[in-house]
Amino acid sequence: MLSDGVKIEQRSLFDSLSDLRVPQGQASLFPPAEEKAGKAVEVPKPSRDNEWLGITDLGELRKHVVLCRSCPLRDGARGVVFGEGNPRADIMFIGEGPGRTEDETGRPFVGRAGQLLEYALKSIGLSRGEVFIANIVKCRPPDNRLPLPPEVQACLPHLRAQMRIINPKIVVLLGALSSQTLVNPSIRVTRDRGKWFTKEGVEYLVTFHPAAVLRDEANKKKEFMADMISLKEKRDKIQSGR
Repeated sequence: MLSDGVKIEQRSLFDSLSDLRVPQGQASLFPPAEEKAGKAVEVPKPSRDNEWLGITDLGELRKHVVLCRSCPLRDGARGVVFGEGNPRADIMFIGEGPGRTEDETGRPFVGRAGQLLEYALKSIGLSRGEVFIANIVKCRPPDNRLPLPPEVQACLPHLRAQMRIINPKIVVLLGALSSQTLVNPSIRVTRDRGKWFTKEGVEYLVTFHPAAVLRDEANKKKEFMADMISLKEKRDKIQSGR
């Protein structure tokens, strides 16, 4: 079991998703690639990481990301949901992928889950404009399913570039996919929510995805709000230099 405050010693956050293999015997969030006509689905190559290294502005990065065709998700989505917020935010929130409302508006977390997130932010004295909100993938998966491993791999360089440019001190991981992708594939949100992990000088908080809270408010909302209080305490501690 992962313990509170443990520091995870892994490869760089900017390594490929191929490093996120689950040890034998453990359940994985990611199912094996489907097979069609006897052939495994082709895994797209990651986007050109090196091309983004010279980009230091989110507006410039957006111009490249909206042209991405590295996985099939873009073909089925109305548009690219790049993310939004303070380009120099100390806090980033990272979810899974856009839903229907997000796909229609081009903005992350604007449906019922987004309303809950805004309520949680307000409860600790924050607004959307003070943080940056993004997702693991930028295009809506069909029927709002979880993104598949090849889709995550194809889109992850965009998120890496965003994180490099924004340089947050705290990243709030909303749900299993973001937690397992960015911290450790063995994380289980029901077991590990509320825990903090430190990687490369960044503090990561694991918590429920707001959509999961809405599906089970009686059991999850109180814990989700407690995690927001923990976030405020961590932010205040960092700001005070303690």
